[in-house]
Amino acid sequence: MDAAGARLFRNKSFRALWLGQFVSILGDRLHYLALLALIVERAHDPRNPAPELALIPAVSFLPAILFGPMAGALIDSWNVRRVLITSDLIRGCVVLLLIPAAVWGGLPAAFAAVFLLFAVNVFFLPARSAIVPDLVPSEDLVRANSLATLAGVAATIAGSFLGGLLVERVGWRWAFAIDGATYFLSVAFLAATRPVPHARKPAPEDRGSVYRALRRDVVEGARISVADRAVLGSLLALASLWAAGGALHVAGTVLIVQRTRGFVSGLGGLLAVFGFGMAAGTLLLASRGSRWSKRALVSGGLAGSGAMIALFALVSDPLVAALASFAAGWFTAFLLVTTESVVQASVGREARGRVFALRDFMTRVAVLGTAGFVGLALGRHWISAEWAVSAAGAMLIVTGAWGFLGWRRA
Repeated sequence: MDAAGARLFRNKSFRALWLGQFVSILGDRLHYLALLALIVERAHDPRNPAPELALIPAVSFLPAILFGPMAGALIDSWNVRRVLITSDLIRGCVVLLLIPAAVWGGLPAAFAAVFLLFAVNVFFLPARSAIVPDLVPSEDLVRANSLATLAGVAATIAGSFLGGLLVERVGWRWAFAIDGATYFLSVAFLAATRPVPHARKPAPEDRGSVYRALRRDVVEGARISVADRAVLGSLLALASLWAAGGALHVAGTVLIVQRTRGFVSGLGGLLAVFGFGMAAGTLLLASRGSRWSKRALVSGGLAGSGAMIALFALVSDPLVAALASFAAGWFTAFLLVTTESVVQASVGREARGRVFALRDFMTRVAVLGTAGFVGLALGRHWISAEWAVSAAGAMLIVTGAWGFLGWRRA
């Protein structure tokens, strides 16, 4: 770690946010693998669980579509640190309730709990992105986002390896229980953060004023996002990545189920390798990212990720799949860190919550649409899983090339 990175970790507030993100994302990886195991176990056709898998994005991301823009406007008028702490407390309780819900109510009750969990995420995720500039100096934003991404990467590696083994050996119940505990640990870390205080907007005097102000703030957040070309380009790039992720979630999981016996450990292994690739890309950005064009990083991240997704679909060899997963993680890190930094640097503190909520809205719409279509198409045997994953990769390649050429002409 260089001197600037060491300086960031001496910042107690940033260090607390980093640790909180690490433990909660580690639990999230356990949660994801446990949920997949639960669904495959109870799917109508365990060898082709595409229809049930397509429901995960529906219940996970529908809250962001329904409530995201309004949540962003509320976050901009609330204490962001308090939003983070309260959200993690609620999420920990909901994850623990998911266990009896799945045991007694089956998949419908489990999906209802997942919907509630992600309804809370609608507030947590924009607040987490919005608080970073209040913890570190503006010149350290790219490095801080790189290190924050590294926390998620390290947690993904650990959680994927451990989750795959844990779920297959002791079952999905224990994975959900550990996930719930990580949220409560995250609360302790988040409570140690001390962001720069800001004056908040005064609360409207009556309920009608609340709704009018909320509607006005949502529209203003959308206007800010569209008016700034760098922000709009970042949001569209992320929406493209998540659209491909929706297809990969359904069709990629089906491919792994068909190609391996222990699909949970196999998927966990690929996620861990993907995490190592993200770690490599993130560390490279942290040390040399300021020298490169952000436009080239975003376009290259899209096209490179797409090429690796297509390679994974077309070649079934496990070694090739691992190499493709590593490289995809590398390119994805370029995209995620760069777009996060661009939005944070381009948008004032008073509007960050709304813009990041719009980001979540756009990405969730994208992943929900592709996952729903691919789940329907695979369930009715209109297309093969290989074709669906290849098409997702090709879409990212074309989007990255189009973005680069468009920027070059500008």
